[in-house]
Amino acid sequence: MWRRLLIPLALGLAAAAPARAQPAAGVRSETPIVESSLSNGARRYAVEVQVGATRLLAALDTGSTGLRILPGVLKAGDAGPSEEPETYGYASGSRYEGVVSEAAVSIAGARGTSPVHLIRTIGCYAYLPHCPASRTTLERYGIAGDGLPGEGFKAILGIDMAPGRVGNPLRFLGARRWIVELPRPGEGTGRLILNPTDAEVAGYAMAPLAAPYAHERGGGLHDAAPGCLANAAARQSACGVVLMDTGAPGLAVANGRLVGPPWPDGSAVSLELFDATGGLAARAEMTTGDRDLGTRLSYRRETRVYGTVIYAGTAPYFAWSVLYDPRRQTIGLKPRAPAPAPAPGAPRAAAVDR
Repeated sequence: MWRRLLIPLALGLAAAAPARAQPAAGVRSETPIVESSLSNGARRYAVEVQVGATRLLAALDTGSTGLRILPGVLKAGDAGPSEEPETYGYASGSRYEGVVSEAAVSIAGARGTSPVHLIRTIGCYAYLPHCPASRTTLERYGIAGDGLPGEGFKAILGIDMAPGRVGNPLRFLGARRWIVELPRPGEGTGRLILNPTDAEVAGYAMAPLAAPYAHERGGGLHDAAPGCLANAAARQSACGVVLMDTGAPGLAVANGRLVGPPWPDGSAVSLELFDATGGLAARAEMTTGDRDLGTRLSYRRETRVYGTVIYAGTAPYFAWSVLYDPRRQTIGLKPRAPAPAPAPGAPRAAAVDR
């Protein structure tokens, strides 16, 4: 979830939906991922979505699931009537309440009918009463806006692979797999590719989703994969599961049992993900402490999650093109071509002897 969140973990609170007939897998299509910045300098990412007759930019979030839309955005007839309640919350403490509906949705040229969450009210959970949703009025609130009045987006597109009552709309539109190439700082736009061809998915190193999170419904750790964050100079590492998340800039290690304060800014670290046999699938090297590159590091304890979790945020997307394959329950990683005039210290994929 977004940097506005204090913990980059989306907690899906809705029950799973009854089984729905899925549309036939569609053809390849793609749409730009647009980078923008809040007034506080935080970077955000969004894609264009059409719901009924209304086009809007939706915050792109690989750490949650479902298309969720604030009130006052859609036109009459854009979504069907409903009174079926839906609540979805994020670990920032922000909570969205509303109803489940269905609508004609178009994303990246793919079209179909998808469930949507029509938000009616926003609020905070009792354990975090000063969450972003408390900082402005509903009319001026924007998703991924850090609670800044008039900033952020009026919808969020959650595209993790977790099931839910309001599930990932890409799957309802016939996407059987998809690729996220996030724009690196200064590039402006990236790509969301639906149904990439076999040639396009060649060369990706595949990492399995980690149990028990892959079996959770609606959980923000659903797409976590086994891996480590290592600092060779300090001779320290944290190993457990790694969650990549376009909505959560920053590196955080939860329950990592690391000694002392977080590694200082400027530390050379490596992020490693493992394949189904436990071998090294992919490695990205990065330098801690850069806000724009998503490498500011923190440690914390979390009693609500099992074991060590490495919240990798956006940094892995600057090193890798990331492939999501829900049928195989895997995530693919492929080094990206160097960006024009790369920023000093930008995360980069390292060669893996396989």
